[in-house]
Amino acid sequence: MIRYSIFTGCLLLFAIHSFSQQESVQSDKQFGSKLPVTYLRFNNDTNLVQFAILSDRTGGMVPGIFEDAVKKANQLQPQFVMSVGDLINGYSTDSVLIDTQWKEFNQLLEPLTVPFFYVSGNHDISNSWMQQEWIRRYGQSHYYFIYRNTLFLCLNSQDNGSYGMSESQISYFRTILQEHQNVRWTFVFMHQPMWTSDKSGFEKIEDALEGRKFTIFAGHTHNYLLSKRNNQKYYILATSGGGSERRGEQFGEFDHITWVTLKDTEEPIVAHIKLDGIIDENIVTEEIAQKIRPLKSGSWMQPIAYRHSANNTTEITPTIHLKNTNQTPLSISGHLPNSQHFKSIPERIDTILAPGESINYSFKIQHKTKPAFKLMDLPPIEIELQASQELDNRTYSLPSKKRLYVDWPYSLAVNEMIRLDHPEQVIEDWDWSGTEDLDLRFTLREDDNYLHLKYFIKDDNFIFQAGDYQDQLLIYLEDKNQEKLLLTIYPDPKQTKNFKFTTLDGHQVKIKPLISCKLNNGELTVTVKLPKKVFLKADGTYRLNVGYMDQDDPTSTEAAILFWKPKWDSKENYPGSGTWAK
Repeated sequence: MIRYSIFTGCLLLFAIHSFSQQESVQSDKQFGSKLPVTYLRFNNDTNLVQFAILSDRTGGMVPGIFEDAVKKANQLQPQFVMSVGDLINGYSTDSVLIDTQWKEFNQLLEPLTVPFFYVSGNHDISNSWMQQEWIRRYGQSHYYFIYRNTLFLCLNSQDNGSYGMSESQISYFRTILQEHQNVRWTFVFMHQPMWTSDKSGFEKIEDALEGRKFTIFAGHTHNYLLSKRNNQKYYILATSGGGSERRGEQFGEFDHITWVTLKDTEEPIVAHIKLDGIIDENIVTEEIAQKIRPLKSGSWMQPIAYRHSANNTTEITPTIHLKNTNQTPLSISGHLPNSQHFKSIPERIDTILAPGESINYSFKIQHKTKPAFKLMDLPPIEIELQASQELDNRTYSLPSKKRLYVDWPYSLAVNEMIRLDHPEQVIEDWDWSGTEDLDLRFTLREDDNYLHLKYFIKDDNFIFQAGDYQDQLLIYLEDKNQEKLLLTIYPDPKQTKNFKFTTLDGHQVKIKPLISCKLNNGELTVTVKLPKKVFLKADGTYRLNVGYMDQDDPTSTEAAILFWKPKWDSKENYPGSGTWAK
């Protein structure tokens, strides 16, 4: 009997002993011959066999998944693609219906630029007529081929429309195995995992496989399982679109492509690639990046800094600016701030912005039990909302979380103590772990001639050294003409010339502050006295901000910088923040 393998010439078996070897490579010799590489044994085995396997498509089919698997398998560019059956819905003798299903399936394969090997399942050969239809379309319902001295057996586990293998099929594969005993590896493909039943006939194939290296792949159960029998690996694959609860890979329920690599001297390497783990190169183009930029940056939502006329109030009415810069509707939803003692009215927002639309959305914050409260008792208010948008036939959805700045005139009369436990801005915030890392409190008072500022600082590691990479106290002040100034203090108690006083653009000013720094029991106290007449505005107010550069590592060029109010030359700055009045 003469048999023809599927690959032309594959029956002309020959062995090419080719191991990965060190190759001659060309490189820049300007810096010598050594390259920064572990070794030059490239993965260039000429006997390499590398193929993909697509699992069950039907049996509770979810549309679109198998199509995605085909596309992504082709992106991986295997040498060829195998299957394990259940390619169509089947279970019919209606020739028009079955013809439609096969045409539909074959259209799904059109993106493939490598060979696809059909293996039949119970949905593909549900009865004897469907087996004859298979043979008419594709040739044998069971077959073999040899590629690079590797034997591939494709079994029909639904022979003549009934579970199991016929005697003629068993005899066929026995002969094939007898004739090709010197192949380096044997792969076996089937739909139903016939080794789980004693009446399938597959036990006779297992007997014939004895003594050789082989790996078996099946599908059907829609649940992944790896077993070991006869000291070899038996795989039941999950799905490539077939019905499943899809509760995750830890439960064996996932859609995937199986990737198999066989090298000349090793056993196969098998990996299962989840479909959502293969990403097309066009996932983010410049055009898409521009459209999704507002979602990524959160610029579609911006709380407007709320400034109240006094510390005491019955409620505040903050505003959020919402905008849609794209040409499709933007859905916005989420709960408004709620804490142990404070509530928002309404409790949540649900709105849709038309293309190009922007709105100011206002809501109220009240105390849950008291008719009035002090703003200084408010916890930090963070607003977190979700935005969703359809862009280029894909749904994009991201949350945005932003701080609502609440400000009021601080009182000089009561000598308020301000603590930077919730700074409104932190630069290099990953370098600050909270008040146990750096704790800063300060007060401001006045007399007839001077402003008196006093700072109490606890740091887990004070760094005092030459240069800019040391702890720094930053005091921003606005003079009576609204010129913004920066007093930088290097609070080392041992330094005498420990400050610089400049405009924000770096020009030195002639104001000479009186500064004292003392370190006692781990707490640094810094007192600053400034001429009142320079900073007192016509309305009787002062404006200042406080920052601290916490240099925890003397060798680092990065450090966390905490600001009581947003830095005055930053985009987060808002008018009037840090104003003090009598």
